[in-house]
Amino acid sequence: MKIVLLGTENSHAYAFAKLIKENPKFADMEVIGAYGPEQPQNDALLNEGLCPHIADDPHAYLDQADAVMVVARHGDLHYDYALPYIKKGIPAFIDKPFCVSMEKMDALMAEAAESGSLLCGGSCLKYLDELKPLKRYIQGKQLMGGYVAAPVNMVNPHGGFYFYAQHLIEMVIPVFGADIKSVHAYCPDQEKNRMSIIFHYENFDVHAQYSDCYTYSATVVTDKGIMHGVCDNVGYCYEYELEVFANMVRSGKAPYSQAELRRPLELLHCIEEAYTTGKEVKC
Repeated sequence: MKIVLLGTENSHAYAFAKLIKENPKFADMEVIGAYGPEQPQNDALLNEGLCPHIADDPHAYLDQADAVMVVARHGDLHYDYALPYIKKGIPAFIDKPFCVSMEKMDALMAEAAESGSLLCGGSCLKYLDELKPLKRYIQGKQLMGGYVAAPVNMVNPHGGFYFYAQHLIEMVIPVFGADIKSVHAYCPDQEKNRMSIIFHYENFDVHAQYSDCYTYSATVVTDKGIMHGVCDNVGYCYEYELEVFANMVRSGKAPYSQAELRRPLELLHCIEEAYTTGKEVKC
């Protein structure tokens, strides 16, 4: 399975390349090339033998790739990088966020539906081991609310709020579900990455906090009690998401529907509208 990595400026590219080279689970995969604008990261891949070739054009591997992993830091570059591969029906992993623009994301989805290209990706935080006990705990109980916290980076050249914010969303959905009715959001200081959110479900609310604290946590509140999970090192999740991608390519079956892949970005746009307008936004 010949893999191309697009967006070497992201540390995810290095992590995936290293797993493909060293982990026996991925012995049938081979990184044949990569593309990225930052030379130090390109040199690291080449010098450590993780990638044999760096192209000057992200589409240089169209006739060689069996699958593509798009991991560029800016979400709207994902559209430009991935589109020609998706048009050819090549399976694609697209990192968080899929895009910044909903229009670009919907265009990618439409092209994938037309060509048969399989898609997966988003945030690896949905695979956190620390969320699994919470999901088991709420079984057979009445869910009454909860709390989720994650870091964010609001001011940056990689899409602003959208650069990092999807991690929190993809912790919320696996535990509490995607059927969020509306959101309130309050962001008094983007420079300090300070934001509070309330996700309104039909019968309960989930409070969420973005901050500079590089720790991920979630709490579930039920009619029978409360459980909390916390994680300050999420690096192990790269292996989980690479395994999902590899199994998608091997099996020819997408692990998520297009609606499931789209929902996190839709919610991010709702949050942005809520904190910029100060109003409750229906989702």
